[in-house]
Amino acid sequence: MMDLSDHASRPRLTLSDYAVQTTGVLVAAYRELNARKLFWVALALNAVVIAAMAAVGVDEKGVSLLGFELTIPMVNTTTFPDGQVYKIIFATLGVGLWLSWISTILALLSTASIFPDLASGGVDTMLSKPIGRGRLFLTKFVGGLLFTALQVTTFAVLGFLVIGLRGGAWEWGIFVVVPLMVVFYSYLFSVQALVGMVTKSPVASVIVTLLFWLLVFLVHTGEQFTLVGRTASRLEIEGIEARIAKVEDAERKSTFVARLEEQRAADPNWQLAHNIFYGVKTALPKTTETVALLGRAISLSTDIEVEDEEEQATGRERRGLFRSQFVSERRLEAEMTKALESRSLTWVVGTSVAFELVVLGIGIWYFRRKDF
Repeated sequence: MMDLSDHASRPRLTLSDYAVQTTGVLVAAYRELNARKLFWVALALNAVVIAAMAAVGVDEKGVSLLGFELTIPMVNTTTFPDGQVYKIIFATLGVGLWLSWISTILALLSTASIFPDLASGGVDTMLSKPIGRGRLFLTKFVGGLLFTALQVTTFAVLGFLVIGLRGGAWEWGIFVVVPLMVVFYSYLFSVQALVGMVTKSPVASVIVTLLFWLLVFLVHTGEQFTLVGRTASRLEIEGIEARIAKVEDAERKSTFVARLEEQRAADPNWQLAHNIFYGVKTALPKTTETVALLGRAISLSTDIEVEDEEEQATGRERRGLFRSQFVSERRLEAEMTKALESRSLTWVVGTSVAFELVVLGIGIWYFRRKDF
């Protein structure tokens, strides 16, 4: 079969021709998604999730659900002003659970057949337009992202209205969830596109993508655990050194010195383990961190007062990670938050998009050299 991807075999096209072809493929992709029942099921579920969020009521007295009062201490408009309860529900349950997991799996299932169909039968009709294989692959990819874009946009608009009408806070920052979730989904969809093109199997593309997603999650979990251990080890060393400086009794000081030497011996192991996980994670998509960027776009804070760390330690030993006497959980959490928030957008999204571009490049290369 003649390779229609060869530029010499096609008439020279104008920019207008390219625009018409690309638009036609995108419109066809939208119509294909629109014709699938799963698209409308997911859209309806978006409305159900937002309706559940709207059913929660918060005033100065407390929380209610469909008018029935719930006894939840410290949860009211005094401690959670400016629609904070609705923002937290939107960010944790709406985005963290629904969009990041359930809706993403529905999107993967709905778009699973796009590239297997293209590889097994739909390519002849498409290439007879004619249209370059690389542009066809990318246009199909963008068309597949329409599922998530439309779903998330609907969810964001409804969530914006609920937070504004029920919480009294018109939080425009929540609309950043639309590009964030589309980018998040594109990481996984690029893998699904490549596997679907190679195997020509929708089922295989879904299974491999879910396994890859699990791998990314496990690497993320390992990196987070070793970061906690590394941070706790550093704080432990600092705490022991501070205690040694205050202790005057020689016997007690020798005990702390021995413990300091033991902790310093273990510290390089935590650093090495974290560096390994961090290096692997840098090369992979940062799905969890991408979703977490929403927290930087909207203000999630409360007016709950917390005891000072020294007051909490009065009359008892402070106990933190691994039963530490020198690292309180509060300080460890603060250090972890500081470390995570210091990670730049370039590292979170830039390296993830770089991975995606490599995967798409392999997919385009395979599609262009494949004899259909």
